[in-house]
Amino acid sequence: MLKRVSPVDMGLKAERVLVRNGWEIPLAYAAERSKSALFAADLSHVPKWTLQGPDLDAMHPAGLSMPAKPGMIALERGLLLVRCIPGESRIMALGDELPSFEETGFTDVTDAYAAVAIVGTRCFDVLAKLSPVDLEGPFSPKAAQAPVEDLTCLLVRIEGTGGVPGIILAGARGYGHFFIDALLDAGREYSIQAAGWERFSQWIAGASVAVEPASDPTKARGTRSGRGASSPQRRA
Repeated sequence: MLKRVSPVDMGLKAERVLVRNGWEIPLAYAAERSKSALFAADLSHVPKWTLQGPDLDAMHPAGLSMPAKPGMIALERGLLLVRCIPGESRIMALGDELPSFEETGFTDVTDAYAAVAIVGTRCFDVLAKLSPVDLEGPFSPKAAQAPVEDLTCLLVRIEGTGGVPGIILAGARGYGHFFIDALLDAGREYSIQAAGWERFSQWIAGASVAVEPASDPTKARGTRSGRGASSPQRRA
């Protein structure tokens, strides 16, 4: 089987590793024996798809209900469905289930994107240092395509086990090193720590979705003032 390498390097030696679909997935790092309340986990190996079409409202990919508007998400059985724009959605398999799709319009983009999760109550403070988007408020979107520094990323807010919030970030694979360096640097004052797939899985297993996301993640109420959203951006 072809060996697949994550574009995200935590700079730590894995204590235990899971091999899946050619990926060597760190289950845990030795440093995790002392756990921080805020952690970052590499999700680049997670299967990802884009779904495009003129009538997504009528579709139920892998049995999921299609979110009605951009900025809304569905999360069931570890499958995350994000409505990005009216004609495009993205799917990530965050659990053990690998979905099959009966509909057309899907493109496997697993190897095209680096992905990282930052989990803990301080995740919004970390994001605020890097991006103008606000995912924290009760009327904020659950998902947005927004710049993280100057790289346009897909950002998704999820409440996991115990109601602990987290943010999943996905951007172009070639910037994986930038991803993790920027996040760890921004989270240093909050004692952020690298974590393996095992800790992320424990968190996502209890994930829930808030009822009232905003309808349009580009509107002002989903943007933090004081940061320039008009700076040049690289496409996600």
